[in-house]
Amino acid sequence: MNIPDFVGQVIDSAHFEFDSARFGWNHMIDRKPALIARCSSVEDVVAAVRHAARTGMKAVARCGGHSVSGASLPENGMVIDLAALNKIDVDSETLIARVGGGALLGDLDSATQAYGLAVTAGIEPETGVGGLTLGGGIGFLSRKLGLTIDNLLGAQVVLADGNLVEVNETSHPDLFWALRGGGGQFGIVTRFDFRVHPIGPEIVVGHAYYPLEKARDVMRYVRDFMHDASDDVTLVPAFMKVPPVDPFPAEWHGKLSVAIVACHVGEHALAKKELQPLLGLDDMTFGFVDSMPYLEFQKTFAGASPKGGRYYWKSIFVDDLNDDLVDIMADGIRTLPGEYTLVFMETLGGAVGRVGNQKTAFSNRTARYNLGLSAGWVDRADDDATVAASQAWFERLKPFSDGTVYLNYIDRDEGARTRKGFGPNYGRLCEVKAKYDPQGLFVGMLSAG
Repeated sequence: MNIPDFVGQVIDSAHFEFDSARFGWNHMIDRKPALIARCSSVEDVVAAVRHAARTGMKAVARCGGHSVSGASLPENGMVIDLAALNKIDVDSETLIARVGGGALLGDLDSATQAYGLAVTAGIEPETGVGGLTLGGGIGFLSRKLGLTIDNLLGAQVVLADGNLVEVNETSHPDLFWALRGGGGQFGIVTRFDFRVHPIGPEIVVGHAYYPLEKARDVMRYVRDFMHDASDDVTLVPAFMKVPPVDPFPAEWHGKLSVAIVACHVGEHALAKKELQPLLGLDDMTFGFVDSMPYLEFQKTFAGASPKGGRYYWKSIFVDDLNDDLVDIMADGIRTLPGEYTLVFMETLGGAVGRVGNQKTAFSNRTARYNLGLSAGWVDRADDDATVAASQAWFERLKPFSDGTVYLNYIDRDEGARTRKGFGPNYGRLCEVKAKYDPQGLFVGMLSAG
């Protein structure tokens, strides 16, 4: 199949690479697109969008293909693959990074850290910058720098009519608002312009692992610590199986644990003093507080959920870590199947909470935590049982939720959460969708009508 004026590679179902090219990170998503357009330039993106519009084909961008819901893999639609558009230019004088729409988080971290700079990025280096940003962007630097979208200065976007536009606070401001947390359903973003900040190159980090039986004590500590913590520090508690690798003690390999992963970007002596008490609770099995290159710390969770596994996610925003919620989290890692299953919390507040709920499309600025389940396994035969168990566990979480949800963690069966998930921003997002994509060319969770 040919696309007029398209220079890159077109892969359809007859192509020998079709099966390997269509699968993303989550191999539970087994959809078959009509074609995959591997773009070599912005002009290719324009050509692909115009072809999709002419032929009535739904289209969606793929950056890293790391969406748990398979958002970048439409059935019988067009995948506009941006992987080759991964150039990153960092201006250390103006503190602006111009990032290609196909760049990965690992690329972004490497490029910015070459100048001792950073912007909030997620915790998996293979995630696409585009997907993370358009959904909001939570990471270890969120409390210090805000969400990824809070550092977005502008973007280059291919619209549904094939026009290429610059989008920022003064040019298409309504679209700029929607791109910051509303997802990739308004256009194909071929470049992101970020404000970057001095971070590192070394920061202070902490890891502390405790037996799962200590969950209440550990999470009470997290709650009390974060109540008065400065913006410089972030704690990420994780309920997990201890990985069978060094430096974890061999006798703890595979055992259930509650861990605290800490990041502190303040002055090193003070940071070490503030994080040291993480190691002071009873019965710690492994832990340390030390300086580490920020670039290496960003790889902490790399490989924890490897590409090709089978994944199912759930998440809610929460405001308090009471014992009842902690018990449910502990039950999750204790009872849910899956070699890669993980229950975690991302601490918010700080700079995240100093932006109004309707300043961007991101739906919840007041929550103190984002709680997530990443159920992960290998055997296809376990699909139904694992998904059912995860859904039953999630029902126990609902009383702790206000209904809003982090867009990047919505799974494929959660369309009903969209309206409440976007909170007060849902109506305005639908208006922007109707304005810029009235025919619903780009796949998403909103109606254009």
